[in-house]
Amino acid sequence: MALYLYLQLPSLLVDCVSPLPAKVPLAVADAQHRLVQLNAEAAARGITLGMSLGTAAALCADLQLLPYQTERQQQLLQSVAQQLYQLTADIALDPPDGLYLRLCAMLRLYRGLNGYWQVLYKALQALGYRYQFSCGTTPLAAKCLARQQLNLLSADSTGLSAALKRSPLVASELSLPLQQQLKRLGINTLGQLLALAPAELSRRFEPELLSYLGRLNGDFYHALNYIQPAPGFSRYIELLYDIADTRVLTAPLSSLLQQLSMQLKQRDALCYQLQLSLHFRSGRPAIVLAVGSAQGEYLPERWLMLCQLQLCRLKLAEPVSGLELNCDDFKPRQAQTAALFDNSVATLSPLQLVSLLEARLGRGAISSLSLQNQHLPELASRRQPPLWTQQSQHQKQQNQSGGGAALKPVIPLALRPAFILPSPRPLTEPVEITSGPERLCPNGWQLAAQRDYFIGRNRKGQWLWLYRTVSQQWFVHGLFS
Repeated sequence: MALYLYLQLPSLLVDCVSPLPAKVPLAVADAQHRLVQLNAEAAARGITLGMSLGTAAALCADLQLLPYQTERQQQLLQSVAQQLYQLTADIALDPPDGLYLRLCAMLRLYRGLNGYWQVLYKALQALGYRYQFSCGTTPLAAKCLARQQLNLLSADSTGLSAALKRSPLVASELSLPLQQQLKRLGINTLGQLLALAPAELSRRFEPELLSYLGRLNGDFYHALNYIQPAPGFSRYIELLYDIADTRVLTAPLSSLLQQLSMQLKQRDALCYQLQLSLHFRSGRPAIVLAVGSAQGEYLPERWLMLCQLQLCRLKLAEPVSGLELNCDDFKPRQAQTAALFDNSVATLSPLQLVSLLEARLGRGAISSLSLQNQHLPELASRRQPPLWTQQSQHQKQQNQSGGGAALKPVIPLALRPAFILPSPRPLTEPVEITSGPERLCPNGWQLAAQRDYFIGRNRKGQWLWLYRTVSQQWFVHGLFS
């Protein structure tokens, strides 16, 4: 037996708004100035769907309004489908606010309808959108029952058929003139309509009626266009109030990161780069922040920390009206292994620390030092990307050489300091010489430029790289790490 579940999300544009203060009535109005979505507080004030703006304003003076956005509604519906794709293989969109879920192939995996619903329920609760649902033996039967807010979870075809026959015509997708014509004939429910002979219906009514009843009963094939998984993540959240302080953006941003984390966990994946876009109501181009993690993260609190470090450096020219979070690609997560007898637990890994520093100071502000095979002190070290090792440099050289003969990595001269002073400074403290001298002539081996280098240790325990000139003057040129 075929079994479908229809999910209706009647208030996507309202529910996607950033967390509201308590008891704030909110509604969405279409181009005809009719209310098409509202939150629970607005409903508690006596406001109903289809009500005009004038009537709603008279009932609730502090009602907050949003315009209906067809494109945004479609994006939200698509995002919900992508979030649920890991739980259900066959999902089809039914714009503007519905989803068809084909359950036949999933019940064995989840050991029945109840096991499947428990997993799906947790995912829907995490998304935070209001919904109503129903099962049905055909896609249109499930939709008809769900739009009556029956919330039927059953695989019993007899019970589902009885509920469908009790459904009023207004719950169907028949046109309003056709419904009125049927009511004039005394037909008020789908059961009364289905009891009539198809030949009689085809003689008196348009083919639209027979086509709908055939797909409703399963006599005609109902084709559904099932979605394919998207490669990344893209979500937008509308702010009810414009926010000028970047610190206040933490709450709506956390909601977006929670959705990202749920999708990453479902796919057992990590992401290394996020794009956080700050949108403005005036039409000013959005500010796009590239937030990266060298190690890759999936936990929302980790990404929130990296985003906050970039937001705190940002100066806004005007308040923010919306946030958008994008991630183009996910990477498979690999298990991290540690030493068997290592009892120490680090709060941050080296890659996580680098990511935090880059988010706070900027990508080009972080580097490390490497020793070079140069006899001149000024060339003994150079700046390089953080955590860049001789092994990674060797691998890069092999890649650039086309995988041919292996290139030998650079082996630096022994006993070179990691930190060279911008300019040598006179030695003004007693030191203990431990090794040397090593004679270097930076300027064409001229006698006056000769320097005899030593390694010494001062009373503070610092290891210094010293040199003595021909005139017996002592200078500090570098420090060992």
